[in-house]
Amino acid sequence: MNILITDDERIMREELKDALDRVSPGNRIDFAGNYDDAVQKIQGDRYDVAFCDIQMPGKNGLALAVTLKRLSPQTNIIMVTAYAEYALDAFRLFASGYILKPVKDRELEAALNNLRNPVPQPEKQLTVRCFGSFEVFYEGKPIVFQRQRSKELLAYLISLRGSSASRENICDALFEEAGTMESRAQTFKIIVHSLRKTLEKYGFDDLLIHSRNRYSIEPGLLQCDYFDYVTGKHAAPSATNYQGEFMTQYTWAERFAYMLETIKREGVENHEE
Repeated sequence: MNILITDDERIMREELKDALDRVSPGNRIDFAGNYDDAVQKIQGDRYDVAFCDIQMPGKNGLALAVTLKRLSPQTNIIMVTAYAEYALDAFRLFASGYILKPVKDRELEAALNNLRNPVPQPEKQLTVRCFGSFEVFYEGKPIVFQRQRSKELLAYLISLRGSSASRENICDALFEEAGTMESRAQTFKIIVHSLRKTLEKYGFDDLLIHSRNRYSIEPGLLQCDYFDYVTGKHAAPSATNYQGEFMTQYTWAERFAYMLETIKREGVENHEE
């Protein structure tokens, strides 16, 4: 969530941030020291929750709440004060919550769990790095694969960008000429099962698609440098995006690197024109 804390006392702002980090980690938190500062921030950004201290010099938190509701009706307003007598005024403004200082973790958590306006949940995605060595991340941490072959299988399917491939074609790429047809089929079955278990662990059961002996992935579940590069999301393909290395740990990836070099060359030529 994007959160704005408005309080004229720096120590109170920091204490509330520390409490938020304990009960709801991972949020983006901004500070404002007074009414004018808060209004300026709310005009320039979107906030899911705004904590407003009621007692502030100049225009107080109640006046700020009125302005915030006009400028950003979907922002949840939680009033914070050392005095209980303002509770009725706060609820007349349809505030999402009312917390007394010093803020207690359980009361803060209860307020966040009962927001008046639901906070949109960000789309769940894996982050994939294909340039250089292939790695997959979830929430900033690399995913641990039980088998390196299952990681390679995912890499190969990602290289196809949603197109499907048969089991035989995948085995030819991953195993080359090693093993009999029967042994390769059995190994492939094992790595598919291992990949499914890993994806299930992270909540991405739908990433791997299997239909009529063909396999593919759902690209919409991935944030991928390779996808962005090929689809032209970067202004002009340049060395800062692709530096000649693509999934370097896999020999079959060389043919995709050749395609990327073509995109890079054409992009640079068009940019120079």
